[in-house]
Amino acid sequence: MTAKVDETLADMTAAGAFGPDSRLVSFKLEGLHTEQNQFASCVLYGSATVDDRDGRRRSHRLVFKFKHPSPEFREFYNNDNQFYNESLFYERIAPFLLASDSRRIGGDATTPSLCRYFYGRNDCDEQAHRDVIVLENETVRGYRTAVTGHRLSLDFDHLIVALRTLAKFHGLSYKAKHENFAKFMETVAQVRETQWSETGEWIFHPSVLKGLFSVAIERLKERHIAGGGCGDNEAEWITRFQTEMLADPMQSLKRMVISAEPIAVLCHGDFNRNNLLFRYDDGGRPVDALAFDMATMRYGSPALDLSFFMYMNTDRRIRDDHWDALLDAYCAALAAAIGDVPVPLLDRDQLDAEIREYGFYGLVHVSYFARVMLEECPFDQADPDELFKADELQMLNLLVSNGGDPATEWVADAIEHFIRCKYDRTPAANENDISVEN
Repeated sequence: MTAKVDETLADMTAAGAFGPDSRLVSFKLEGLHTEQNQFASCVLYGSATVDDRDGRRRSHRLVFKFKHPSPEFREFYNNDNQFYNESLFYERIAPFLLASDSRRIGGDATTPSLCRYFYGRNDCDEQAHRDVIVLENETVRGYRTAVTGHRLSLDFDHLIVALRTLAKFHGLSYKAKHENFAKFMETVAQVRETQWSETGEWIFHPSVLKGLFSVAIERLKERHIAGGGCGDNEAEWITRFQTEMLADPMQSLKRMVISAEPIAVLCHGDFNRNNLLFRYDDGGRPVDALAFDMATMRYGSPALDLSFFMYMNTDRRIRDDHWDALLDAYCAALAAAIGDVPVPLLDRDQLDAEIREYGFYGLVHVSYFARVMLEECPFDQADPDELFKADELQMLNLLVSNGGDPATEWVADAIEHFIRCKYDRTPAANENDISVEN
């Protein structure tokens, strides 16, 4: 691993990543990221000392992200397209979006904070071991992982800050589309698919997805029998959800990623606490968040990011007590980010409709990812032969075993809330929402 870093630093210096005619003086490896939330790649930290062309010595704290060392996992995670997307974002998309923003980069509260990008390569194939993304270690700007105890959920203050960050990021798309719609669409069209194969197959077989939902839905039915649940109509709502969304879950999921103008934005694709860093004030309160890992971005409804984040990183109590306040905060931050740019504004009613229409996307990803994140043993430490030679039933059993009963409860809570949002409507609203019935 050290040899790969040395080779990367030589390539970076030659490519002018530290500035023209710079010279690498020294490098100190600071550690390997081994936490549960990092499993699709290999991440190392280090500090490089560099002399620039004028002889001034500078220190750069860096993060190196290499592809997964296992060829099987590289293929499973679609590392080639992920690394392509991340390089594309920092080299082309982010500069275009920020240039379209009429406000000064880094100096306005409505511009999202982004990582500083130094270098990337993605030669794939036999050179996969050398492929890398190098970013600044944002601890130099005071950002760090969330200071909360739970592995998944965030408290209200962190959620508000994260949603404001997401709104600023989505706002860049609206401003860029207004300034140059053709250029924007041409730019985002270069993003590669990371979850669907060229033959139209998703990362898991449809029967696996059905099974993951079935386990959680059975838990909901148990609650209903025991007298809990979300109301007298719960059994009917569950049946409608199964009929409408799970009869052909792959077709339902494909509908989620079809973009519709003018609401669609460039989505982060994996907006989740394990891809967020927070900056705190002197009192320890979060004041800003920075999103990284742009590998699975896609163009679509803002609800793709919102549904995943809200169902992945809020527990049942937070959703019951603060759902409206959290979404109101997103809408207010989006309006502030857009400012006086004459674009269609996504208000709260439209946002609720988007979540009803596209929120299944977030549920799908929570159905397996919450289990992976709540499992004590990282997913990529499973026996590759057991994982990649497993049939559909074996894969389902492997995933369901992840996270145990707490994971089942988490997914069941998320499904219950979404079903309530989708079907617990006033008669007037139901009359106007033909898509719910069809």
